[in-house]
Amino acid sequence: MAINKSLKKQSSPSRHKTVEDVEIQKIRRDGGTQPRARLDEGTVHSYAESISDGDEFPPITLFYDGESYWLADGFHRVQAHIEACKETIAAEVRSGTRRDAVLYCVGANATHGLRRSNADKRRAVETLLNDPEWHKWSNNEIASRSNVSHTFVRNVRDEMSNEGSASSLEDLDAAPESRFARRGGTTYTVQTKRIGQSAGTPLGRQRKKKKPIVEPEPEPVLNKLKKVASGEIWSLGKHHKLYCGSHSSQKFQSLLPNEIALLLVFPSEPTEWLPRMPQQAKSALMWYTPYGEDMHLETLRNVVSNCVTASTDADDNVIVLNLPDPSLFLLFDELQCKCYCAEPNPQRCTDAITAWSVTQQSVQKR
Repeated sequence: MAINKSLKKQSSPSRHKTVEDVEIQKIRRDGGTQPRARLDEGTVHSYAESISDGDEFPPITLFYDGESYWLADGFHRVQAHIEACKETIAAEVRSGTRRDAVLYCVGANATHGLRRSNADKRRAVETLLNDPEWHKWSNNEIASRSNVSHTFVRNVRDEMSNEGSASSLEDLDAAPESRFARRGGTTYTVQTKRIGQSAGTPLGRQRKKKKPIVEPEPEPVLNKLKKVASGEIWSLGKHHKLYCGSHSSQKFQSLLPNEIALLLVFPSEPTEWLPRMPQQAKSALMWYTPYGEDMHLETLRNVVSNCVTASTDADDNVIVLNLPDPSLFLLFDELQCKCYCAEPNPQRCTDAITAWSVTQQSVQKR
């Protein structure tokens, strides 16, 4: 049974870190240090079989506070050792508290182990944003700790603020007077109350606003485009492809990448089900509804968004067969996925390009 190669290649601990065999029953896994949205049972079973076959895994990471061993990295490995009926596990033991373990765990698995999903990344960011101290850090600092982009952090912070998720920490309707940022390994307190005011302006006094400069609106992209015709391939931005035709066409098949993280199929008729799931697709969703044009698109977008977030990572490939909502390309672009879509209806394809034009990104016929 093959072991995850990224685990095998993980470098060995440095000489400044102690590695020892620790009894699994002494390891605390209940301290909020689980960085993933959920454990992957297939990965656990695969690891357990490899352990039973005699394969060795890199040590897990524990933080010891003098009383408890807090697990910070290696949840799949610990569970696999339990399934393999092992009583001890090799561990890199560091001195630290439960909070040290939590802070360590949010950046774990970014470079080794099972690849993190968007849900895993979101859980890591939310862990910091839900903390009374860490939520004051800048987006860049949280992004660095969580090994995600600052844009991802900003989006999660905005969503949590709109939902009121952080209201129990403090009143976030008003901007906090200070935040923390790190430069060159040193953490600084950044006073934010004076942002937007000159150095000589007393607090509470507002500068006069300049009259906005009215610039001519750019010519809509659609004015430069012809209507989409059957058989055409269009590139939307740098990463997305739209083919006007059947998904079974060789022209569309030649566009597809070797690896497909998610396959989304929206049959227009109840008889259009795929005979089987393509081998290169890791996940799939097929959804048919008789409502057609009367479908509630906001509900559809929520379903697609949840599906993409739970089963893909940034830069993953998503295949869409039939396009029920022309604005879905905007959603895939926001979630940083690459979309390859086949839609046989030329008008629906034209509508998709119309929706895409609001991004002011390039639209080209291949």
